[in-house]
Amino acid sequence: MKPNFANFSAFAPLRFRPTPGQVSADLAGDLAILDSKSGIYYGLDPVGARIWSLLLEWKTVVEIRSVLLDEYDVEPAQLEGDIGHLFDDLFTKGLIELVPAGAKPPVQTEEAIPGLH
Repeated sequence: MKPNFANFSAFAPLRFRPTPGQVSADLAGDLAILDSKSGIYYGLDPVGARIWSLLLEWKTVVEIRSVLLDEYDVEPAQLEGDIGHLFDDLFTKGLIELVPAGAKPPVQTEEAIPGLH
């Protein structure tokens, strides 16, 4: 079921995550996302890239809002509308999904690179 992204308070307590199969890379502050299922590349500007990084940190939408209000000079109502538009777009394109209630955050592992100590 698609959340109502036009009503910030309705989706503010929710948590989203990238859907399986998304590959992303930082490009000098912007972010490129490859949807491996469709083969389509998407781009996010620096603010969108910051939001993506906060999703990866397991933040709720209201936590993301709080971080962005601290980091950027923006009115809360404008930010809430912008977040709603971005999340609607990402969700519609299948790049993010709603995290089920009670889900545990993913385990972060550091992969060893041969030759590095």
